[in-house]
Amino acid sequence: MIYGLKGRLAVKAPTALVIDVNGVSYEVNVPISTYDAVGKVNDEVSVFTVLVVREDDLQLYGFATEDERKLFKLLIGVTGIGPKTALGLLSSASVADIYGFISGSNSQALMSMPGIGRKTAERVVLELRDKVQRADISVSGEVLEGKEEVRAGAVDALVALGYSRAQCERAIREVLKIDASAAKSVEDLVRAALREVK
Repeated sequence: MIYGLKGRLAVKAPTALVIDVNGVSYEVNVPISTYDAVGKVNDEVSVFTVLVVREDDLQLYGFATEDERKLFKLLIGVTGIGPKTALGLLSSASVADIYGFISGSNSQALMSMPGIGRKTAERVVLELRDKVQRADISVSGEVLEGKEEVRAGAVDALVALGYSRAQCERAIREVLKIDASAAKSVEDLVRAALREVK
């Protein structure tokens, strides 16, 4: 229905963007990888989108790459995976990694991600394995500058995934103590912190 948006980035948060398209502002829910890739507020941006229609709600989801958009659509087609869980998966691992987990029947790796239990992980593998083995992927993204912005963005993203702020801060501290280079982007820091907040 709405395949994509191109306009001025009016608001940028780790889980949502507001894009001004010729005076009309669209709120777009995004994974961390898209947050990292889109640029800064007031930049001209372009995102691929999926409009999810529920009985009493319309939500727009945006992605920096066509690969992310395709994977999101595949994931929300699986019973038990809603848009929020699909965004959580895309925020926790790269498209290539998720495709690898599914095609390799690695349900354990999927279970380590937020909102995914054993049955859901097994269902994802069962329903999507044949589809992802035929998929073409080309992953791209940008690295954010400024470690404080990255750290704050990672905390907000983890809180949005359902963890307490204290848990998130503690996990990020642990990650940075072990490897300071993990703060090169919000996406990298969130992925590393997800391994610590269990």
